[in-house]
Amino acid sequence: MSIDIYPKFRELKTSDAAVFNRAFKDNPPMISEFTFTNLYSWRRAYSLRVSLFDGLIILCSESESRERFFNPVGKGDMKAAVEKILKDSGGIFFRLPEEARALFAEDKRFRIEPDRDSWDYLYSASDLINLPGRKYDGKRNLIKKFKSERAYEYIILDAGNAASCLDFEEAWCSVKNCDKVEGLSQEKRAIKDMVENFSSFGLVGAAIQISGVIRALVIAQELSPDTMVIHILKADPAISALYQTILQEFLSRAGVSFRYVNMEQDLGIEGLRKAKLSYHPCSMINKYTLSLFEQ
Repeated sequence: MSIDIYPKFRELKTSDAAVFNRAFKDNPPMISEFTFTNLYSWRRAYSLRVSLFDGLIILCSESESRERFFNPVGKGDMKAAVEKILKDSGGIFFRLPEEARALFAEDKRFRIEPDRDSWDYLYSASDLINLPGRKYDGKRNLIKKFKSERAYEYIILDAGNAASCLDFEEAWCSVKNCDKVEGLSQEKRAIKDMVENFSSFGLVGAAIQISGVIRALVIAQELSPDTMVIHILKADPAISALYQTILQEFLSRAGVSFRYVNMEQDLGIEGLRKAKLSYHPCSMINKYTLSLFEQ
């Protein structure tokens, strides 16, 4: 199915994956939003629609207040496309990467603002695997204690067994009241989409099983040739050190060929920010919002 030409938009389809993947391969992204997995699995949360503008893929997130657009994907006159769409829509571009911000930095017609809650956390893959030095003492000790006290099975996920994780997600959501928390409810639907398209989306993942029951889950994929992005990382909150263990176990197997690991944003959630900072990111991937000043 072909993508509509701007100003027409339509819903995102799984058949669009090839177009997006070619564009991302030609221009490897740094921001975690830019995998087809992420865009498709969270399409309902974003109310996402897609269009083509002079060869560029345009993604619109519809809302009741104003339309929001992702950074155009592909090759073309990005600045001209952004300016035209802003003038037409009165909306904003959001989660723009640094290179997009630079296009507008000297143009006084545009308002550019940092979006700290959406910044991605970037880590050295070898640090997360080896947990070297005193700053990782606590992580290493937790994992060592877990392994000494727990009998567990590490399971590599594939298209054949990924669906087994949905029971774990249901159990996790019953504890966290996902149906009453919009973000968690959206994540639940996103995980289902990832599981159902595990192979075609190029995903890798793992689970930890204790006493025959899955208690932890990680789903990831290549973001760029040197970076892996972690889409999903969750564990039974009642089991100490399970988060730390599955992350280290998974990366020591699936992450060794990558230089970096992108663990996405914290969305301004205090506990999540604290947890991500505790792993000592080597860098933050800054993102911005862009709008036109009133003329």
